[in-house]
Amino acid sequence: MEDEELAAIRARKLAELQRLALAPAKPVEVTEASLPGFVAQHALAVVDCWAAWCGPCRLMEPVLDALASELRGQVAFGKLNVDEQPGAAQSFDVASIPTLLVFRRGRLDDRIVGAAPASVIRQRLGV
Repeated sequence: MEDEELAAIRARKLAELQRLALAPAKPVEVTEASLPGFVAQHALAVVDCWAAWCGPCRLMEPVLDALASELRGQVAFGKLNVDEQPGAAQSFDVASIPTLLVFRRGRLDDRIVGAAPASVIRQRLGV
């Protein structure tokens, strides 16, 4: 009995470590080419559509950095520069920035438009 319990604990810890190893601790840059693989690799992924000249986008940067660290292993955060990757932004109908695209199991599930506090983002993500 004790061996089975120990084996279950080890398996659970190994799965947790593997999940953390795949999950970035901060937002990663994504491109039009890497976006499909990024959202497919993570059960829950948030892609921040932003531009360097956008003031509200810059306000969101520390919020998303903190959430990426806090939610590591649960949510993967990516950054898509819409000036450098206009095709990707157009393919998801991004009309204003910042826009957070929320992908669940590889499919676009939600979008958060405009600067939002961490509490609102957590609530929309369900974490």
